[in-house]
Amino acid sequence: MIDEVLGRRYRILSRVGEGGMAEVYRARDSVLNRIVAIKVLRPQFASDEEFVERFRREAQAAASLSHPNIVSIYDVGRDGDRYYIVMEYVSGRSLKDLIREQGSLPPDRAAWIASQILAALDHAHENNIVHRDIKPHNILVTPEGRVKVTDFGIARATSTSALTETGTIIGTVNYFSPEQAKGEAAGVGSDIYSLGVVLYEMITGRVPFRGDTPIAIALQHLQSAAVPPSELNPKVPPDLDRIVMKALEKDPSRRYRHARDMMRALDAYASSLKGAETGQGASSLGEDGVPAEAPTEVFRVPPPRGPKGVDDTLIRPEKASRGFGRAVATVVAVALIVLALAGVAVVKLPEWLYVEEVRVPDFTGKTLDEARLMAEQAGLRLDEPDRRYDDSAPPNAIVSQRPAPYEKVKLNSRVTLVVSIGKEMVEVPDLKGMDLRQALLELERVELTAGVQSEEYSSDIERGRVLSQSPEAGRRVEKGVPVDIVLSGGPEPNVVAVPDLVGATISEAESKLALAGLVKGNVTEESREGESAGVVLRQVPPPGQDVQRGTPVDLVVSAGTGDASSILDAITPISTLVTIVVPAGADQQEVRIKINDYYGERDYYVGMHSPGERIEKQVSAWGRKVRIRVYIAGILYKDEWVPKG
Repeated sequence: MIDEVLGRRYRILSRVGEGGMAEVYRARDSVLNRIVAIKVLRPQFASDEEFVERFRREAQAAASLSHPNIVSIYDVGRDGDRYYIVMEYVSGRSLKDLIREQGSLPPDRAAWIASQILAALDHAHENNIVHRDIKPHNILVTPEGRVKVTDFGIARATSTSALTETGTIIGTVNYFSPEQAKGEAAGVGSDIYSLGVVLYEMITGRVPFRGDTPIAIALQHLQSAAVPPSELNPKVPPDLDRIVMKALEKDPSRRYRHARDMMRALDAYASSLKGAETGQGASSLGEDGVPAEAPTEVFRVPPPRGPKGVDDTLIRPEKASRGFGRAVATVVAVALIVLALAGVAVVKLPEWLYVEEVRVPDFTGKTLDEARLMAEQAGLRLDEPDRRYDDSAPPNAIVSQRPAPYEKVKLNSRVTLVVSIGKEMVEVPDLKGMDLRQALLELERVELTAGVQSEEYSSDIERGRVLSQSPEAGRRVEKGVPVDIVLSGGPEPNVVAVPDLVGATISEAESKLALAGLVKGNVTEESREGESAGVVLRQVPPPGQDVQRGTPVDLVVSAGTGDASSILDAITPISTLVTIVVPAGADQQEVRIKINDYYGERDYYVGMHSPGERIEKQVSAWGRKVRIRVYIAGILYKDEWVPKG
């Protein structure tokens, strides 16, 4: 679609992404002169009324929302058989890409991202819209850290009952709520549960439930309790642990009732972190992840009093005087000792407090064993390394470190390394027998991409369903690998097109008929001046007509014009200029010039040329009349006789 214009307004510039239902392009709005994103429904779904209606509903639902954390919808339209939505173009990456790159995010950053998503959901819920497909793929993060929620592709206005989908599972199974897994209506609590899964993945690097099939994962959402995030990542604080586990409650009534409630819990968690940094305050969350109420009264302890409530000032004066003198002497002595020690400290303190500084080596690219040796030589200690999948680094190689390379730190400081465990591998699912929509969704579920799609005849597999795939099912491959799909075209048709036999010899005609599944019929001769004997002059049925396989094709061939004519043809040269302008098409197309003269049919020129290229060939042949045919990419482009008439 590059360079195409939709709605006489939006020029497609580049392709930026795809999903199971639509493809997303970067485009320029020629009216407002701005860059936009356009989501175009896949052609194979344009004839599916359910999909078209869901696509239209996406625009209606999202266009009613206006919030800094929601991708804005500008326009919706149809251009021929293409349905499209025009949206705000967001420069950034998906949250899924960030998680893949970093393995897991720092808890405070993950909480900040989750708070922005919740702000978007709170606005949507206030407008009676439930997203129903919250997942990292649908969350964009700009370079400035702004979060944008997109793809209200299966959102539904909660106040309407149109297009009920009872028993139909919509969304991505890894992020399903239990009620979605049962095929029930999804409400506000479903979005909160899905966000709980996203927050879980941000702080641990994995989703809470995994399985070999969508059904296996859906059953875990219904029946299994998630492992607390802190058991997978000890760096997750208890407060954040409780927030995530409350969002993942199976019973919607036990989750946060509103998005703003979960936002308040995350704010309280952030406040507790700030208090811990300054040495003030402790956890402000209760055991269930809900902010605890602030105390309404501060209790003070009264000062001590003498025995039986009598003040010390009632002690007799003479005893008080002698006690006062001893106290003064003691204070003076202590003060002198303190001053002496202070003087020594002033001189010696810098020496006592000074710790040698060293530079942190660059561990990136090294193995863990090499890093341990380098750390020992530098006088540093290594923490237990974090391990994560990495597309660019081999297993056991260091991909990042904290503190950064060459940073100055105190001797014996600790360094945390992130170690690659190689590229993440997934098992290729068995797509055979699925329709294309199911196959694309299944590939998306395991984070593989759709490769080349082709079609072959098959009498065993229903038309439009997957006939074969490459790589084959069961193989373990890297995430993101394209899977080529061959769709069944149904049983091979018994109808074929009659080939063009005019100008061919009898033997050539027989070969062409055999390749097409046809047979030679009656052959009659006809005298024609200038034609060599045995050349096909006419045929019945004519070229291009569809007939049943095995149909005979009758031929009328030249009987020749005698020896004198043959000798004359053999010594008569003929020459003409053939001009060709290569039409639009592939980058390189085969151009073939065939001539049929006294010496029969043959290729005069064959070459590869680009669209728009002008070709001029001076063709020389023998005979009083020569036929010249030009084929481009196997298709007849020009057919003429020389001389004409």
